[in-house]
Amino acid sequence: MPDVSAALLPPESIDAISAKWMTAALSTNFPGTEVTSVTVGTVIHGTATKVRLLLTYNDEGHRHRLPPTMWLKAGYEPHAEQQMAVYAGETCFYRDLARTMEIGCPIAYFSYTDSATAGSTLILEDLMARNATFGNATRPISPTQAAAMLDLLSTLHARYWRDPFLDTLGWLNGGGVLLESGVPDMVYNQSNFDRMLNLPRGAFIAPELRDREKLKALLIRLLEHDRDHALCLVHGDPHLGNSFWLPDGSPGFLDWQTAMHGYWAHDVAYAITVSLSVADRRHAERDLIDHYLTRMWEKGVTELSFDAAWLDYRRHAFYALCYAYCPPELQVEEVCIANAERVSAALLDLRSIEAWGEP
Repeated sequence: MPDVSAALLPPESIDAISAKWMTAALSTNFPGTEVTSVTVGTVIHGTATKVRLLLTYNDEGHRHRLPPTMWLKAGYEPHAEQQMAVYAGETCFYRDLARTMEIGCPIAYFSYTDSATAGSTLILEDLMARNATFGNATRPISPTQAAAMLDLLSTLHARYWRDPFLDTLGWLNGGGVLLESGVPDMVYNQSNFDRMLNLPRGAFIAPELRDREKLKALLIRLLEHDRDHALCLVHGDPHLGNSFWLPDGSPGFLDWQTAMHGYWAHDVAYAITVSLSVADRRHAERDLIDHYLTRMWEKGVTELSFDAAWLDYRRHAFYALCYAYCPPELQVEEVCIANAERVSAALLDLRSIEAWGEP
């Protein structure tokens, strides 16, 4: 990728997004492209800001077959300064890894991280052009759909299983962005903890899951375990809000901001726990773990036994409790209510906390 300057970081405001700036970004990878007009469409707020852009081009842009709509993903949120490493991680994923795997993630037309400031820019495919639909925690998926999601995760995990290449990517090291960006402090600081319990979701959080100091210490232990026993590339945040589904039923994942050199059970336990209704999870989770292991064995990863994998699953289900205590600036309350109910039930059913004391 050619050298680019810090001028390619996102404009200071959404209103400042211009055809000139889009031309500078897109012509980096698509030489000769000129964006002749840009119109701001839908704006979605969350961990990062996602801005849908409607674009027109010169003849060279059309020769590159650039689409009429794209998404700019950047940090226009009040909490953006605390999330710089998260944003940069996603641009690095698209720069270094996305094109090496068949995992159906959106096309990145431009990705850039400024080494001096850690600021980043990401311009992505508009999946609505592929008639994709998007997941939401308020709409749990079926066990069959969960199996398809695990198929995708097995492809991701097996691709770089125990591969030394991941150690060469500095942005993946140190336990990944969840540990380095201070997730335990963000979720389990006293102020946030008390505030979350007093929101409607608090009614679904079991009394056994309200010891703040114990929960924070265990989360740090879990993240340090995954840092010290990293086996593969993981998505890091495979909840329903980060999923999309194509018309043929195949899933994909958005928001690769927390891609990590980590531990397979983080993704698998998180995806199952927050994606299925309580009843479906209780009925299907053992079969789903077996399904995932079968897919891994088919891809040449044969070292995982069911008993060991089941213990890992039980332990790693604990991470999803972060969603119950997620600050409201990052997720709307109806999503956190749905996840608080599912996660609280799962942690009690699986005796997830107690599992960390088992051999």
